[in-house]
Amino acid sequence: MRRFLLAASVAISALALASCRTAPVKADRDAPLPPVDPTALDRSTSPCEDFYQFACGGWSVRARIPPDRASWSRGFAELSERNARQLRRILDAAAGGKGGGKGTGKGGGQERFAKKVGDYWASCMDEASVEARGLADLQGEWARIDAIQDRSVLADEVARLEAAGLDVPLNLGAGQDARDATKVILLVYQGGLTLPDRDYYLADDARNVEIRQRYAEHLRKMFALAGLPSADVEANANAVAQVERALAETHWTRTEMREPARLYNRVDRAGLARLAPAFPWARLFDGLGRADLDAVSVSTPRFVEKVGAMFESTPLESWKAYLRWRLLITMARERALPRAFVEENFRFQSASFTGAKALRPRWKLCVDATDRAIGFALGELYVQRHFGPDGKQRTTRLVTEIERAMEADLGGVPWMDAETRARALEKLAKVANKIGYPDRERDYSSMTVKRESYFRNVLSAGRFETTRQLSKVGKPLDRTEWLMSPPTVNAYYDPSMNEMAFPAGILQPPFFNKAAPEAVNYGAIGMVVGHELTHGFDDEGRQYDGDGNLKEWWTPPVAKAFDERAQCVVEQFSAYEALPGLHLDGKLTLGENIADLGGLKLAYAAMEAARRGAPAPAEVEGFTPAQQFFVGYAQSWCAKFRDEDVRLRVVTDPHSPPRFRVNGPLSNLPEFAAAFSCKEGSPMVRPPATRCAVW
Repeated sequence: MRRFLLAASVAISALALASCRTAPVKADRDAPLPPVDPTALDRSTSPCEDFYQFACGGWSVRARIPPDRASWSRGFAELSERNARQLRRILDAAAGGKGGGKGTGKGGGQERFAKKVGDYWASCMDEASVEARGLADLQGEWARIDAIQDRSVLADEVARLEAAGLDVPLNLGAGQDARDATKVILLVYQGGLTLPDRDYYLADDARNVEIRQRYAEHLRKMFALAGLPSADVEANANAVAQVERALAETHWTRTEMREPARLYNRVDRAGLARLAPAFPWARLFDGLGRADLDAVSVSTPRFVEKVGAMFESTPLESWKAYLRWRLLITMARERALPRAFVEENFRFQSASFTGAKALRPRWKLCVDATDRAIGFALGELYVQRHFGPDGKQRTTRLVTEIERAMEADLGGVPWMDAETRARALEKLAKVANKIGYPDRERDYSSMTVKRESYFRNVLSAGRFETTRQLSKVGKPLDRTEWLMSPPTVNAYYDPSMNEMAFPAGILQPPFFNKAAPEAVNYGAIGMVVGHELTHGFDDEGRQYDGDGNLKEWWTPPVAKAFDERAQCVVEQFSAYEALPGLHLDGKLTLGENIADLGGLKLAYAAMEAARRGAPAPAEVEGFTPAQQFFVGYAQSWCAKFRDEDVRLRVVTDPHSPPRFRVNGPLSNLPEFAAAFSCKEGSPMVRPPATRCAVW
């Protein structure tokens, strides 16, 4: 399922695993964030020279990346920390049998699942039990793998692990048919890798060679910790490396995966059989509990072909080693194995990808784990306590204002013809908005949660979600479903649904600050809204019509004009260096860069429209309202990164680093130059000939 996020945590929270001891959570005593933070500013830097440094330089001097983190930010990280503390108190209460509440009145109240929320949390937090159980749960699962004697039993075990949510190696999910968005079908994505991207297996530069050597050592250490004899350790490690490299060779690059038409390959069951005739599809679907399922699309046909060929040709012992590993690494990342596994996984990830200096406190990762497993029940409890109606009402009004700004923008775009403009306006009118929390609860009745084994709860949560996904195939599309739980500090646009969602988690300072002047909120949460709306008209989103169908609705001359403008953005961001010699991938980040640029323009236009005829607002910290808008935007993106994390993000993240998310779009905006009286030739003012403008 394709969706466009405001931000991505490509440091992968599962990589920085838990610490052994936890301390009681501190009470919330966070001072209210100032509307414009004067201590975050670097007034020694001209805003026309480097606006990110001007807005964030003071914060950068003071801020320290916590030892357990790969990065830190004034917006997402600090807000997520505050949310985590709030969620921990809810989880502790639920674990103690005090999880009930009044509910939101929207779906009966998910307090009926509070016990499951509390039990899942308690099992994750009970590290003593994880240590005491040792390898018992893992060995029980491995015994089934060890007993595989032929390909038919291998197929059954693959199906069982796929049903528990492990991509071994298929990545399965339900989603809309891209050519008929009213229908839900099975989507089969490329998957099966442990390292974050195919290039880590295939690229031959010195850094990637070193990471592969480190990974080989990591495989051996993990298998040895799991009790395999030394000869078997080497054989299993080599087999996993070979299987994963073979799979990586068939993966499309992340840039290629940004082409919606490439990803749509409706093959159905008959087509799967033609792509991979040696793979026992009937046994897989029977094991998944959907023997009748027929509607299927695959993202990467050559990947499915390779899986089928490997199922027949790869030695059975290699497949068994691969299944052992996928289960082992999943449970190590979920903190469901003893501390030795956690520490070894942390050692590898820190050295290769994150640069973190210490394990993350277990309670924070258990908050994340519980949210992933049963997040909509937890989210209901969160909304009861921490999300008031003012946030939802203000965001709803802001969304309407920004949609009007987009309507005005579409009406005046000079490179659009009348036919394409009419269809664009039709799509805009059909955008659905989800704000705060779902109106319908998610039913967790069939999910089994018991306190005695966190390992078993992880598998149970995986089975619940796989069953839930597969049960949607062939049924009417549920347009009320959310893809993020309410506490999530993020937002998204889904092109197949033609909808935007803004969870309650992000509708807090610094993105939405009730104490801030309106100009600051337009720059912060307003830009978020505009960003997501622009995704409907970026290089990928524009390929979907107003009903969510992948359909060409642009006339050829207008499509050509769009591509020329998008290429300007590609070239601008490809010139930026995240580290010396490490350039951004302008094609990988194109959609997010277009959304940032469009989001700022729309939010600013909405602010200007709202101010017409109103008394002039007061200055704040010496800033005019227009300047407040841009400072509010920039200060919500202040961030610091370890070098290892920067390198990972450049390879895997479709978002540009925050410095370039601020300076890049703003240098194209005449409104910014006017607000700070920046002259032509200033670093923050791109020459007219190279200035990028899409929307």
